[in-house]
Amino acid sequence: MKNRFNRLTSKEWLPFQKSWFRYTGDENLFRQNLRFFTHAEATGQPVFFYGRQEENLRRIAAEEQLEIITSTRTAATEIQFALLDLRDEVAALTAAGQWNSYKQNILSLIADLKPKIEQRRFLCILLPQLYLAGTFLPVAWDLAETVSGIFSLKDEKIAGLPGPGKHPDGKSFHFTTDQQIFYVLYFRKDENSGARPIPTGNDFFKQNQQQQDKTGFGKPIPSWFILKPPPRRKNEILHPAKYPEDLTTMYIEQFTRPGENVFDPMSGTGSTQVAALKAGRNGYGTELSSFFAEIAGQRCRDVVQPENFPEKAPAGDYRILQKDARQILAGDFPPLHYIITSPPYWDMLNMKGAEYQATRKSKGLQLNYSEDDRDLGNITEYQAFIDQLKSVYFHLADLLQPGRYMTIVVKNIKKKGRNYPFAWDLGRLLQEKLILLPEAFWCQDDISIAPYGYGNTWVSNTFHQYCLTFQKPY
Repeated sequence: MKNRFNRLTSKEWLPFQKSWFRYTGDENLFRQNLRFFTHAEATGQPVFFYGRQEENLRRIAAEEQLEIITSTRTAATEIQFALLDLRDEVAALTAAGQWNSYKQNILSLIADLKPKIEQRRFLCILLPQLYLAGTFLPVAWDLAETVSGIFSLKDEKIAGLPGPGKHPDGKSFHFTTDQQIFYVLYFRKDENSGARPIPTGNDFFKQNQQQQDKTGFGKPIPSWFILKPPPRRKNEILHPAKYPEDLTTMYIEQFTRPGENVFDPMSGTGSTQVAALKAGRNGYGTELSSFFAEIAGQRCRDVVQPENFPEKAPAGDYRILQKDARQILAGDFPPLHYIITSPPYWDMLNMKGAEYQATRKSKGLQLNYSEDDRDLGNITEYQAFIDQLKSVYFHLADLLQPGRYMTIVVKNIKKKGRNYPFAWDLGRLLQEKLILLPEAFWCQDDISIAPYGYGNTWVSNTFHQYCLTFQKPY
C-alpha cells in the first residue's frame, strides 16, 4: 500500500501510533511529529510553529527540508501542519483566573490558522494540566473541547515524563499525582470542522477545589504507570473487559485504611472485591449479570478460605448482590468508604467485526456483558448512555461517606471515525456533585499495535486508560 500521507516507512509508522509514549526529550518529540504529519513528497507548503523553542524546531525542520513560519500573516497560501507548544506558558500560570484570558489568545491564533491549513491536514497542541494549591484545573480538556468547535478533534497522546515528580513533604491533606505527564492533542481540518458549537462557560471548573482529607496522603500515585497483569484464570477470562487487581490494590491502599468498606457497582468477576479482601478491607458490590455475579462470589469465597493460604487467610467481609446499580438501597450495604469501578465503554463490545470480538468468538467466549436491556453497555445512543451513567454515579455518591473518594477507570472512545471524549465528559458532568481530582493513566504496554489509517491519516491505538478520582464534599 502506498503511503500518501507522510514521510515515514511502514516500520516507523507503527510505533508512533501508540497513544502514550515515554518522553525522551523535545528533539524526538518534534522530529517524530514533523515526519508523521508532513507530506511524503516535497510540496513547498510550510509548517506553522508557536512556542518558546523556535530555534530548536527550525534546526530540526531544516534537516527534514521543511520551512517553518511563525506568523499567520505570512503570505503562504497553505500550511501543511501546525504545531502549538503551550507547555511552558501554561506551566507558568500561577492563578486560575489567568487561564481564560490565555485561552482566548490561543483561540484567536487557531481561528487565524484555520483558513490557511490545508484541507484534511492536522493541528497539534502540546500542554499540561494545571494544579494550583489544591485545585485541579483540567485545562487540556477545556481547550480540547473548545478547539473541537473549530477543527475536528481526532485523537490524543499522553507523554509520560521520566524520573521523580512533585511529591508532598510528609503528609499532604490534598490528593495529587506526581504530575509527570503532558497531553499531545490532534485536530484535523476536514468536512466536520466547525460543525460542533463552541461550548461556553467553564464547565470543567465547576467544582475542583479539594477539601482536606482528615488522614492525609503520603507518596502520591504516579500520574502514569504501566501494569502488565498476570494471565487471567479460566473463570476470569469469561468476562470481556476485566481490569487488573494490581490497579485496584494501588488505589484501595491510597484511599482507605484497613477494615474499611470498598464498593464496586459493576463488579464483573469481582476484581475489586478480591483486591479489597487481600488488602485487609471489606469488599462489596453489585453485578447485573447473574452469571458474572456468581463467578465474583466464588472468587471471594476462594480468597477467604483458610486452606488456600499457607499462613493466614484474609478476614474481611464481602457481599455481591445480583442487582442493577441504579436500584441500590441504603440498607443493602454498610457505610461506603471508597468506590472504585470501570463502567462499560458505551456499546463498544457490541461493535461487530472488531478484532477483539473475533478472537473471543473463535474461542466461544461471551462477547458482551449481557443481553439485558437494562445493561448500560447495550445503549446505542451516546448521550443517553452517558446520562444514564451520570445518574448511577450520582446515586452512589449519596451512599458514599462525606469527604471520601470515588475512582472511575475509563477511556476516550473512537467509533466510526468520530472521537467521543468519554473520560472528559464524565469529568465535567460529575462535577455537579463531586470534586474532580488530578487524573492518572494506566498505560498498557503488552498489546500489539495495528496499522490503523496507514498511508492515509492519523489514527492511534488507544492503549491508555484514565483513572478519574472524585471526592464527595463534606
